[in-house]
Parts: sequence; C-alpha cells; structure tokens
Amino acid sequence: MADRILVTGASGFVGAQLILALRGRGYQVLTHSHHDGDIADDSLDFHEVRQVFHLAARSFVPDAWKDPLPFYRTNVIGIVNVLEFCRRTGASVTLLSSYVYGQPKWLPIGEDHPVQAFNPYSHTKILAEEVCQYYGQQFNVPIAIVRAFNVYGPGQRRDFLIPLLLDQALDPDCEIISVADLRPKRDYLNINDLVELLCRLAEHHVTGIYNAGSGRSHSVSEIVDMIWAAGVAPKPVKSRDESRTAEILDVVANISKAKGVLGWVPRVTLRDGIAALVGSLSLRG
Repeated sequence: MADRILVTGASGFVGAQLILALRGRGYQVLTHSHHDGDIADDSLDFHEVRQVFHLAARSFVPDAWKDPLPFYRTNVIGIVNVLEFCRRTGASVTLLSSYVYGQPKWLPIGEDHPVQAFNPYSHTKILAEEVCQYYGQQFNVPIAIVRAFNVYGPGQRRDFLIPLLLDQALDPDCEIISVADLRPKRDYLNINDLVELLCRLAEHHVTGIYNAGSGRSHSVSEIVDMIWAAGVAPKPVKSRDESRTAEILDVVANISKAKGVLGWVPRVTLRDGIAALVGSLSLRG
C-alpha cells in the first residue's frame, strides 16, 4: 500500500498544488480543508496516516492586525489539535511556517537566527513552532518545520503583492500602478519550488527546521520592472509612501541547510515566474 499522507489546508494556495504533486509521486493523499470543519477542534478521523503536512492557517497580515483572535485560534490551537492526532497515531508532522525572524540582524538569514514576532500572524507561527518542538521533545512526535519566505504563483489570493501588481498592470481600465511602498525587498519563492521542497520531506523522512526561499531579494520596484520586461505595456507607477507597522526593508534566506540535507535547489527565478504568470493571465483575459 502506498504511504498515506494527510494534508490540512487542502483547498488553499499551497495545499492544492502539494496534493497534486504528492499523488503524482504515488502517495495516497487524504485531505482536510475548512469545508470539513474547524482545524482547531475537528476530530480528524483518519487512519493509517504516516505523515501530516499541516498547511491550514490564516495568513493575510493586514487581517491579523485588524482581528488577531481568529489567527491565534486557527494557527495555534489548530496545530495543537493536529499534534494530538499525531501523538495518538504515531504520524509525523511537517508544519508550513513562515518568515519569523523580525528585523534581520544579518543577511542572509539562517535557521539559527533569533526569531522575533513583528505582527500577530508571525507571533502565531512562532507559537506554533514552539508547540511542535515541545511535542517533539516530550511526546517523540517527529517534527519538520518549513519557514517559507514570500511564496507566489498561480492561484494566490489577489490581495497579495504580486497578484495585486499584475491585476493593475493587465487591467486596461487601470491607468496607474498604485503601491504602498516601492522600497521593501523580499525573498520570493515560486510555489513550484516550495512544493518540491515539501515533497522531498515526504521522501526523506527527516526532521528539523528548513528555510524555504530563493536566496535573493527583490524590491517592489524591481518586480514592476519584471512585469514590463514580460511584455506588458508600461504604465506610470505611484507610491503612496505608506510604511507598514514594523516594516522590514530587506530579507534574504540562507537556504544551504535544505540544499545540503534534501538536495533541494529552487529552479524558478522571479523573472521567469512573473513572465509565466503574465502569460497565463493574458491568455485567460
């Protein structure tokens, strides 16, 4: 019988792609999404599961500032419920975490960099990681944590940066590209590369914490230039000069651990990834 893997957050941006990739590699994949109930208190009535990929989470930072309570319930209590399932059944868990390092003390940022909450969402992810590590130490639940930096790709919510820029760039009725701030630089990782990293964790059965990024950072201004380079007719760009609370101006992931342990190397450059998105959106339009 093929290994049985449970994916939570199955209908989400990453979950839907991961399920396709795992099934393509011969795994039997079981799923849980918000349509099946609240991950914080669902009974998780699954059997003979070897590994859980816990992707279920609330993730949009502006919403976390406005109403943090649902983020703590889903992101913290949710992982406790999953870990209790793993403790009962003997399954391992891979937690999809996020950027949790706060203002960088050095670049690139390795997994040994101190963590620091810089918004309610990042705080919930730090707490989720701490709960995982505790269950690993006290209950011997095998734990892997993936700290994904800025993931992008087809199917992402339109209020995230790259889809928002593309919507404005490709809308014939939109005359100006409006952005909050052109300065911040982030490490952007294509969803296909993140899914490949997660699949390798299914294959290798290793534990530990792994950064998932490209190893390079790009500013909002550079992303706009890449959209023009992909063949979109340029438009004026206007910055509203809005700095977010606790804004971080540059982020670069050190991904040498994932390379060394898993043999994983990101393949899709940001320029190529944006060109592919422009092509698919143009065909759809």
